[in-house]
Amino acid sequence: LSLELEDQNLKDYTEVIIQEADRLRSLLDQMLGPNKSAQKSPLNIHEVLERVSSLISSEAGKTIQICKDYDPSIPDVIGNSEHLIQAVLNIARNALQALNTLPSEHTKKITLVTRTIRQVTLGSKRHRIVCQINICDNGPGIPHELQDSIFYPMITNRAEGTGLGLTIAQQIINQHEGLIEYSSEPGSTCFTIFIPIHEGES
Repeated sequence: LSLELEDQNLKDYTEVIIQEADRLRSLLDQMLGPNKSAQKSPLNIHEVLERVSSLISSEAGKTIQICKDYDPSIPDVIGNSEHLIQAVLNIARNALQALNTLPSEHTKKITLVTRTIRQVTLGSKRHRIVCQINICDNGPGIPHELQDSIFYPMITNRAEGTGLGLTIAQQIINQHEGLIEYSSEPGSTCFTIFIPIHEGES
């Protein structure tokens, strides 16, 4: 299809489809293959977020505002780019789907924020510096009856949902020695990802 299209704008869309198909195939190969740790390397977390922003923008069109508040001074984290894209994308896609339930006249917004925080305990380990990523939306909020179980497999309030998105996101962040937390009320839901920064390794 890409070879047959003459419009460069349309070719840009097919390129996204090709890249995503390749990334998801690789992700499935890693997750369904032998149980070994994914290869990790230094990466700029904002490149991950920009990729997710591009994908969400393609899905949402002009119906959703994506706001960004990045701290450009954040050092590289050690991680697997494909896995982290998937983790953040799963959360952002949930936000998009929640916003799509609102009336069209409602201003719909997803906000991506990055910061560094210091002296944080993740699990049982104390880290001197941690990358904090917030994925927030101004949607209807997570139903109260689901709030204690949203990270469990098969938990969803959408008929077409699999209930695996947040479970996979949590698994990926755990593999990066990190943590996901969230807060939610009508009009404001915010998922926060914490990933340790191992200074000297990047």
